[in-house]
Amino acid sequence: MKQQLINSAIMAILSMFPQRTQPPGYPYFNTGQLTAPLGAPITPETMPQPLTVSFQNSTLSSAKTNQTTPETLTISLENNTPSSTVYAYITGQTLDGGLFVLSASGNAAYTYASVNKTLTPIPPSDIAIPLNAPGSSSPRTVTIPRLAGARIWFSVDSQLEFFLNPVDGVPQDGKGAGLALVEPSVTNDKDVNYEKEWGFVEFTFNEFQLFANVSMVDLVGKCPASLGVIRTTGKPEDNQEVEGMGYETGLNKVVDELKQAGGDWEKLVVRRKSDGQVTRVMSPNSAVVMAEARKESLFSGYYDSYVKQVWEKYAKEDLMVDTQNKWGVVKGRVDPGTGLLTFRSNNSETITFDQPSAADIFSCSTGPFAFPPLPVNATEAELDIQAFRGNVGARLAAALNRSTLLINNNQPAGEEISTFYKSNNITNHYSRVVHQNSPKGKGYAFPYDDVSRTEKENVAGTVAAGDPKVFIVAVGGGKVDFAAARMASAGSAANATGSAVNATVPVVRTRWRRVRAGVDAAGWRL
Repeated sequence: MKQQLINSAIMAILSMFPQRTQPPGYPYFNTGQLTAPLGAPITPETMPQPLTVSFQNSTLSSAKTNQTTPETLTISLENNTPSSTVYAYITGQTLDGGLFVLSASGNAAYTYASVNKTLTPIPPSDIAIPLNAPGSSSPRTVTIPRLAGARIWFSVDSQLEFFLNPVDGVPQDGKGAGLALVEPSVTNDKDVNYEKEWGFVEFTFNEFQLFANVSMVDLVGKCPASLGVIRTTGKPEDNQEVEGMGYETGLNKVVDELKQAGGDWEKLVVRRKSDGQVTRVMSPNSAVVMAEARKESLFSGYYDSYVKQVWEKYAKEDLMVDTQNKWGVVKGRVDPGTGLLTFRSNNSETITFDQPSAADIFSCSTGPFAFPPLPVNATEAELDIQAFRGNVGARLAAALNRSTLLINNNQPAGEEISTFYKSNNITNHYSRVVHQNSPKGKGYAFPYDDVSRTEKENVAGTVAAGDPKVFIVAVGGGKVDFAAARMASAGSAANATGSAVNATVPVVRTRWRRVRAGVDAAGWRL
């Protein structure tokens, strides 16, 4: 009975991230990979921490019987940039929690030497995967095992630099255990990669499905990406595609519109020190993190008047939140005694939210949206209330970013995409212009941008499939070339030896989060 309750709690926890394509009976889970604070020691305490609790392999071993995905996945890397010098890098975690970096060969994991000090460099040539020339009819293909919290990084005209830090107290095995990856940082202007042209997409490829998004939660760069999936059915009508912004043109439009928004929104634009050229636009969450590291203030008080009006409104009327899960529709009301927005579930579970700051709204993970720590031996009731808090908090955070709480007291069921960011000038203008300049309005501009009343109305730029055959990333945005990817992957499969990547790894069903530390970005990640 206890195991059933634990499994139910897992599903409840995962359910706070709604509407994603998922295998029957088991919600999709998000994972996040570690970004180490630059130069800081890594300890078990600063490794990625479970959102609530980690459930190890034995408790969920039956999940393997529902496996639908192949053990390895072909990725087709297309070059839609004007440059012939483009590199890709693939990082993530194996499903048993080990660090994974793909080698430059594209079909084997990078082998780690012993690391004894922080910021031990990985030779760029060992992991940089050169893409073929622009317009090539034969994209570069690589093969990966199942991964969680994974990213495909790409850089134009120069290589990126990655580093390794040892994890105190964790033995190294040469396969990624005991190591943490220091990635390129958008929030640290001392990073050697800071002024280079780079970006990334995020994905998880587990035993149930491939899920990927054109993440702009951290930044919008000069070089966007488009995503595509060819499924094992082989039918063109089953292909999925999310088209990214145009190369450079998308960034220019975002810059122009943020200038029109004025105020601190203009400060999101990052220019290269050497020539003043715009390199990227930071998300407000990234910009706030960077400002805090510099002891500066950004967006201080920005949302205060709006949030005050929201609290006043729901001191007088109910805020209805559809959890789209077992809690059903719950009512929230600002308690006149505490001033806290209070929700009660059908099981009389009570959660409260204080008024969030702009930084809390942009991050979706601090202030009232942070998760209180749980004891090691958390009870089923404690797990359930944590999941309930996360579920409701996700919908509140999304509505605040979109500024719809004053016009819609039925979240998210009463939401209309046409009203997002438009009903009040106090809104997340970064997210507004990202969606406005993305083909079909599909983007991923803040951590809960996939909250929607139906999957059909989901504005997040995502692809997902339980039977992926080829995952396509078109660096530079634009249309995905499905025909070229299909031909290239066929040739890759014919030449494969079958021994390049061992993807037989244990199943761990946990959602991880980045640890907010030092100068690195906080926020939820795939």
